[in-house]
Amino acid sequence: MSQNESRTALSSAYSLAAVAAAVAVQSADAEVIYSGVQDISIAQLSALNLDIDLDGFGDLTLKNYVFFGGTYQGATVNFFPGNLVSFFAGPSGFAYASALSSGFVIDSASVGPSFFGSMAYGPVNPNAQFNTASNKYLGLSFATGANLYYSWVRVSVNNAAGTFVVHDWAYENVSGTGITAGVIPAPPTLGLLAAGAAGLGLLRGRQRKA
Repeated sequence: MSQNESRTALSSAYSLAAVAAAVAVQSADAEVIYSGVQDISIAQLSALNLDIDLDGFGDLTLKNYVFFGGTYQGATVNFFPGNLVSFFAGPSGFAYASALSSGFVIDSASVGPSFFGSMAYGPVNPNAQFNTASNKYLGLSFATGANLYYSWVRVSVNNAAGTFVVHDWAYENVSGTGITAGVIPAPPTLGLLAAGAAGLGLLRGRQRKA
């Protein structure tokens, strides 16, 4: 290998390492923030005010109430302009929270039209999707100052038994960036940096052989 060829190869290897480092920095700036598994049970006649981004303000109120019609579970995004992934149905056009499956994309195109919704209310709200729901997702946007974040919350609800469990949740920490239901942070991108370093090591080995 000539000296010029060696310099060209070395420059390419350094470029690969630089690109890997840049990707790692971007990943650090834009990432999914995950709660870890929590499995919080909401007792009947009570509610959970969930602070998703831990800024001291509750972002989503999850209710496990008992009314004249029986047990009621519902969700409300606390601050404008946040919304649930929801729909209107029935003669009264009542708002219902959508029970999402893993892989659903939660973003500006899918949230709304309501900031609140019935999750389960037995026969009273027949269009409710959480009457018997295991590991289903609520999708939402929530406001923190001037930022609007997208988030999922994984829950299990048994309306007849009156149980409501919040398993975990996550949000995308770049304002306006959507999130996929069920996604959790990937391992740190050290593998990319290692790949860049390995490229440099391989190059140096070739130089020594040359």
